[in-house]
Amino acid sequence: MTKMMIQRSLIPVVALITWAGIHQASAHIYYTGRDFGTLVPDSPVTISSNTNTNFGWAEATTETWGDSHHGRFFRFTLTEPMSVKITVQQTGGDSGFFPGFSLYEGLAHLSPHKPAHDGSALSVNSRPEGKNGSLRALHDWSIGNDPTYVIDGDPTSGILHEANLRYFTYVGHAADGTADNFGDADGILGDGIADGWVTGTFQNLAPADYSIFVGGADLFNQTTGSFAFDVTITAIPEPSTYAFVMGTAIVGLIFFRRRRRK
Repeated sequence: MTKMMIQRSLIPVVALITWAGIHQASAHIYYTGRDFGTLVPDSPVTISSNTNTNFGWAEATTETWGDSHHGRFFRFTLTEPMSVKITVQQTGGDSGFFPGFSLYEGLAHLSPHKPAHDGSALSVNSRPEGKNGSLRALHDWSIGNDPTYVIDGDPTSGILHEANLRYFTYVGHAADGTADNFGDADGILGDGIADGWVTGTFQNLAPADYSIFVGGADLFNQTTGSFAFDVTITAIPEPSTYAFVMGTAIVGLIFFRRRRRK
């Protein structure tokens, strides 16, 4: 089977989970070093990163939900409607990393707020009992943070910013391989070859801030280590927008030439 381009309209979401399945997730969500900024059409951008398990994305598709520590969050911004192509490829470190990723509209907490984490009281109280974390790879989800105190770490100093939830609206996903490595959760669509890279194109995204969660897609051969990968994003202008811009430019050029002939 050849690689397939996974379109936004083909997919739903689920969750990411604790690697041991027994401890309470407590990692904080950051975008430091993983911010693509505002995307420019037809200008690919690549960011290198790593994760600490080869199964974080796949396990997040299970009914136990996911641990946000076992993958990495990236962000980007669109200021006009565009399609976006996302490619994740293993680049080194421990071998045997089959990437999976989910795309969401929305961002986690940014400074000066405390970062979100699965173990915050708000996160725990906002999800069903018995889950390993708040993150879901195939659905909408939310996660909370801790209060920001006037004096950091001192609850008696007063609350500067209350704890609150951030919401992630599922857009779509892509997974490397087949059900033999990532399992058979409803809605998963793989590219058919477990070869260390996967790509997906998500069409006609609205102007907004977006998050990407990248993790391992090997549910049945779970290991920990240092799994390095690159994420490349290319924004593709929507045809109607491109036609309007080009048409305006052509009309302007014709008008300019006519004026010069007078």
